[in-house]
Amino acid sequence: MVLVWDRKDDGWTVTDVWKAHDAEVTDVKWNGPFVGEIIGSIGEDGLLRIWQEDVLEAPLSGRRFKRIYQQPSATRVPYMSLDFKNIGTETYLAMISRDGQLTVCEPVDHDNLSEWQILWQDYLCKTPQRTEETGFRLSWHHEKLPAWPAIMAGLDRKSLSLAVSVMDTVKIFRTDKDRKFYTAAEVRGSDALIRDVAWANGSMRGFDVIATASKDGIVRVYELHTPGISETSASEPKRTNDPHSGLKSPTFPKPHQSGIGAGLAGGPRGGRNEEQDRPGRVNQEANLVAELSAHSGAVWRVGFSQMGDLLVSTGDDGLVQVWKKANNDQWMQYAEVDAIGDI
Repeated sequence: MVLVWDRKDDGWTVTDVWKAHDAEVTDVKWNGPFVGEIIGSIGEDGLLRIWQEDVLEAPLSGRRFKRIYQQPSATRVPYMSLDFKNIGTETYLAMISRDGQLTVCEPVDHDNLSEWQILWQDYLCKTPQRTEETGFRLSWHHEKLPAWPAIMAGLDRKSLSLAVSVMDTVKIFRTDKDRKFYTAAEVRGSDALIRDVAWANGSMRGFDVIATASKDGIVRVYELHTPGISETSASEPKRTNDPHSGLKSPTFPKPHQSGIGAGLAGGPRGGRNEEQDRPGRVNQEANLVAELSAHSGAVWRVGFSQMGDLLVSTGDDGLVQVWKKANNDQWMQYAEVDAIGDI
């Protein structure tokens, strides 16, 4: 079931609830506000569904959100994560399945989200064994422009930026001037399975901030910098007293593209191309700057506030931890909420 709440009179009321899938709903996301109230959902039935609000329908009727699009997983393996990206009135959608196949789509007409086309579809790793525990999550960089040092270094101003956790690794993909995806950075902080990844807003700081939630109970924070460009608009970030601080991300071999991925890469728009001399490309470095360990169990979700200055994490212990970057540039525990005890 999917439930939608509206805020009214300093409280939250349920607007509608409906059966969105024939199995467990594994992820649900709002789209931006430019083309109506749009929700994307994925479930264990292997389907992606997009819903649009019909304000003429009565609240709590079960019909207020109409299904306008449906797409089954190309591999018949359920999706694990999805996320929307907006640039003005343009909408982009990314989802990844449990066997590691990433799909990036855009509408045929950005004013109508009932018909989509694939920009890039490919496996990001070797297909896991059936009995192997997997972890695949993704997060767009949601701001309109990338960090300005990357633009100064030559990154396309309209570049799409996507962070994808692939088992115990985070891959940072960006697009060049031809909208071809390439690997801008690749990071690994430990051998633990990554449960979630989040990309903070705040490009004006001169570098990007990415957080991961891991099975080992650690929340890790990375900074993504552009080599050779001085971030003079902000002071040089100080590192925490962490032995891994400043750890450069190792380089890993790129997986071979599937047939459809190779075909899209050869097209005029979309796909993936790892050639380094194409216009609008910049390689970056990711540094591990903090390891936060207040959870007594696996961490399942992380997310940043709208301004990117607060980080929230949840885990098996039923606690919601709030983290904030202090004046000394160290991430500190800011608040704790016992979600189970408050029920």
